[in-house]
Amino acid sequence: MHADIQFSVLGPVRLHSNGLEEAAGQPRQCAVLASLLLRAGRPVSLSRLVEDVWGDEAPPSAIGSVRTYVYRLRRALGERSDGSLNLVDGGYLLHVQPDAVDLNIFKETTAKAREARSAGELAAAANLLSKGLAMWKGEALAGVPGPFASQQRNVLGELRLACAEDKLACEVEMGRYAEAAAELSALLVEHPLRERVCSLLMIALYGAGRQSEALTIYHTTSHLLRQRLGVSPSPELRQVHERILSGRFQLPTTTSRPVGGRRTTSPRAPAQLPAALPSLVGREREQEQVERLVADAAASSSVAICVVGGVAGVGKTAFATTVAHRLSDRFPDGQLFADLHGEGPGAEPRDPAGVLADFLQTLEVRPEAVPETTQARGLMFRDLLAKRRMLIVLDNAWNADQLKHLLPGNPGSMALITSRMQLHALVAAYQALPLTLLPLSQADARSFLARRLGTARTAAEPAAVDRIIHLAGHLPLALANVAARAAYRPQMPLTSLADEYARSEHNALDPFTSEEDPVLDVRASIARSYRLLDPEAASLFRALSAWPGSVFATSDAASTAAQSEQRVRQTLMRLIHAHLVSEIVPGRYNWNRLVAAYAAEQAGSDRTERTRPGRPPRSIE
Repeated sequence: MHADIQFSVLGPVRLHSNGLEEAAGQPRQCAVLASLLLRAGRPVSLSRLVEDVWGDEAPPSAIGSVRTYVYRLRRALGERSDGSLNLVDGGYLLHVQPDAVDLNIFKETTAKAREARSAGELAAAANLLSKGLAMWKGEALAGVPGPFASQQRNVLGELRLACAEDKLACEVEMGRYAEAAAELSALLVEHPLRERVCSLLMIALYGAGRQSEALTIYHTTSHLLRQRLGVSPSPELRQVHERILSGRFQLPTTTSRPVGGRRTTSPRAPAQLPAALPSLVGREREQEQVERLVADAAASSSVAICVVGGVAGVGKTAFATTVAHRLSDRFPDGQLFADLHGEGPGAEPRDPAGVLADFLQTLEVRPEAVPETTQARGLMFRDLLAKRRMLIVLDNAWNADQLKHLLPGNPGSMALITSRMQLHALVAAYQALPLTLLPLSQADARSFLARRLGTARTAAEPAAVDRIIHLAGHLPLALANVAARAAYRPQMPLTSLADEYARSEHNALDPFTSEEDPVLDVRASIARSYRLLDPEAASLFRALSAWPGSVFATSDAASTAAQSEQRVRQTLMRLIHAHLVSEIVPGRYNWNRLVAAYAAEQAGSDRTERTRPGRPPRSIE
C-alpha cells in the first residue's frame, strides 16, 4: 500500500497529498525539505539545516527562517500516520514511509534490475531500468539553493547516469546495437569524458558494422581526455580500441563471459559487508566527504579511494561499514570486505596473496585457476573489476605495500580503507582521500548515549551523562562499553555509574575493558597502536604521561623527555603517524585522556618489553 503523501526530489522538489500537488514552499523552504528528506530517519540539527541552506554566508535571521520553514512543513504534513516531522535529540526528524519518496522507489527499481541482470534476464533488467529513468522530471532538486542541494545534485545525477549506462549495457548485451548506438551517441555528447559511455558506444557501433565510426569515437574521446584532464584513456578503454582495431573484439553474449578460468554463468553480486550500526552519530560531515569523493571520482572517471584513520576506539570500522552500506546502491556489482589484521588482537597482518585468492573465488574464479604469485592475482583481480562497479572495504590495513594489489584499477569502483596508521604513501601515490575521525563532540556524545539508553534516562541526569562522557574521553568505543553496562542495570542511576567510574580515576581505563571481546577493550585497542611504535617513539610516549595537561608544546615535550626540541619534533611525528597524538597547530599537540592514561600505565611499569611485540616495528612511510 502506497503512502497518501508523496515527495519528489528527482526533478523540482514537490509534495503530493492524495494525488494532488501541494506547495512545497519557496526555494529555501524546499532546501530544508530536501535536507530532511535525504536524511529521513536521522535527526538533522538546526545548525546543520542553516549550513545546508546558506553555507558560510548565513544571515543573522537564518535560524528564525529555518524555524519558520519547519513550522510550515509541519502544517503541510499535519497529523498523518505516513509522515511526521518532530523535534528529537536537538534536531528535526522526518518520518516518512520509504515508498513516499520517488528516490527510494527509483533505488528499489534499479536494485530489482540488478537482480534480474545477475540472473541473466537482460530484457527484464532493461525494462526496469527504463522505468527508473522515466521517474526523473529533470535535474534532481532543480531550483533548490544551498551547498547541500548542490552536492546532492551531483550525487543523484551520478545515480541517474549510472542507471542510463546500465540500461544501455543491457541493450548492447542483447545485441540491439543500432538502437543502443543512437542513445549512447546522445549520452556521450552530454558527458564527453565518460569512458564507460564511450566504450559502450564503440562496442555498439562495432556490433552494427560501423567499425570506422567506433575508432573515430575513441580518438575523439582520447583527445578530449588529454586536452581537458591531461590523462590518457584507461587500460580498459584502450583494450576495447585495440581489439576493435584488430577485428578481434568478441561481442558480448547473454550466456557467457569468455575469460579463462571463470565460470560462464552470469556473475552474482557479492555482499560481504558486516552488519551496519542502526545509526551513526556525529559523522555527517565525514559521510558527506565520502559521498562527494564518489561523485567527483565518477565525474572525472577515476577510482575513489578513501583512508579512514583516527585514535584507537574512535570508531573507524563502524564508520566504514556503515557508510559502505549507505553507498552500496552506487556499486551495483557488489561489495567485498577483508580484515587485513593490521594490528588485530593476536594476529599477524594478512598476506595480500591470501586476500586476493579469497576475492577471486568470490568473483567465481575456480580455485585451480587462481594464479600462483601475488602480482598475477592482482592483475586478474583488476581485470575482473574492469567492467564492474564494486565497493571494496579493506579494514585495519597494515601499510600501503599490503594494499597496492588490492586496489581497483578501473573508474567506477571504490576502495574504503581503515588503518591505525597514516598511510602517506597511499595518499601520495593514488591521491586517496585521508579522513581522520575525531572523538565525538559533547552534543554528539550525548546523542550517542541517548540512542542507546533512551532519551528519558539520559535527560533525567544530564550532569551524570556529561561526567561519563568526560571520563570516556568522548570515544565511541568507551561510550559503547558504558552504554552496555548501563543497559544491563536499568535501575541504577547514571549518577551512581559516573561515581563508580570516577573512583577509578587512577586506573582510568579499567571501566572500559571487556573480558569477552578484546576488540571492544579500550585498553587493548590503545595497546595495539602502542605496539606499532619504535623504541624511541614508545619512550617519548611514556615520558609524556608526566605532563600535567592534555595539550602541550614541542618545548614541553622536550623538557619532559630531556631531549632536544629537534629530536623530539621528529619523534612526535611518529606518534602523530600512529594517531596517538594530534597536532593542533604547528608546534602544539594534544592527546586523548584515555591514551594519556595508557601512557601513564606503561610509564609505571619497569618491564616495558613485556608489552611489546616480537616482530620489528613498522617502517614509517
